[in-house]
Amino acid sequence: MPKLSPLQWLIVVLFQVFYGFTVFAVTRDHYQRQPMSSAAPAPAVGHPGAVERVLGGAIPDQIAAGDPALLADLGDEHFVAKRYEEAIDLYRRALALDPTDVDTHNDLGLALHYTDQTGEALRVLKKGVERDPRFQRIWLTLGFVQMNSPERAEAKFALREAIALGADSEVGQEARRMLERLER
Repeated sequence: MPKLSPLQWLIVVLFQVFYGFTVFAVTRDHYQRQPMSSAAPAPAVGHPGAVERVLGGAIPDQIAAGDPALLADLGDEHFVAKRYEEAIDLYRRALALDPTDVDTHNDLGLALHYTDQTGEALRVLKKGVERDPRFQRIWLTLGFVQMNSPERAEAKFALREAIALGADSEVGQEARRMLERLER
């Protein structure tokens, strides 16, 4: 093996450092431009899209059976994809496990309405309002569903309740817009 002077050693070390950083930069750039879908880290459950991405769209019954939050999250995935019948089934299963979840009452009511089951949607939404009359979004949803049913007078009341719970919030502002349309 040849003997190297201190200057030659310094050049070799600097070259190795430069080479290492270059390989790192090129590799990093490649994976940022073309991410690997199968090796992507699993997002936390509860994040939109998390359930289907983590488990490829299928949740074994034994995993979801006892977790109402997981069922509701999967229901949300189906709802966003406009697979309302599947969402309804999952929301009902979640409510069977946790009947106090007003957010799931809200989501189930909306999914029922979108499948032309407005009577059942109103029943579910009213039950949710009874459980927590301080949950602003369910008042908005109730008003929206009632606007599209014979219960138009009750829709005004529900929208006013949503506004009273927070006129400056996004939900309150949407309730105000809906109420203005209804009163025209």
